Amino acid sequence: MLEAPARKNAVDQGFIHRIPVTSATYSAILGGMSQKLDDIDLQILDALQDDARTPFVRLAQSLGVSDTTVRARVDRLVRRFGVRFVVDIDPKELGMLYFYLGVRVQGPAMTRAVARMSALPEIIFLGRTVGGYDLLAEMVARDNADMVRMLDEIRSITGVTQIDAFTVLTIEKENWRFTGLARD
Repeated sequence: MLEAPARKNAVDQGFIHRIPVTSATYSAILGGMSQKLDDIDLQILDALQDDARTPFVRLAQSLGVSDTTVRARVDRLVRRFGVRFVVDIDPKELGMLYFYLGVRVQGPAMTRAVARMSALPEIIFLGRTVGGYDLLAEMVARDNADMVRMLDEIRSITGVTQIDAFTVLTIEKENWRFTGLARD
């Protein structure tokens, strides 16, 4: 395996390259399709989560396979398992506020509420949930006034009955790695 580069520099610069593993990948790894991901696939995912910019030739050398093999496997991981390559930017480094919303929506208005909230560019994640909230959203805002404006806009959506906003003061743990759970 490749030695993990120090993440401190990426964090200090306000961005971390990571591979978000989608629910399709999670299901594939933990939901019975794990036989389709062998140890080489998992090692590739581990290495690319350390540094998604790792050249395939270097990755292939560290794994003892050809770069053609690495390229084909990464293409398959992207096509079949929902692996994506993104640049993850810390909103605070852009001078923005970052917060979570727990939203309760009254019954039949759910589809309309999801559509309206999804159309807001400030909402960067929106998911249906079980438990105390119907929706969980991640949002960014330029400042407190912008946050108030966005909350008022969401409150105006038919069917929205409650919004709880949560600001993250410090991140105590951030881990996007769960490929180890797919190993026996």
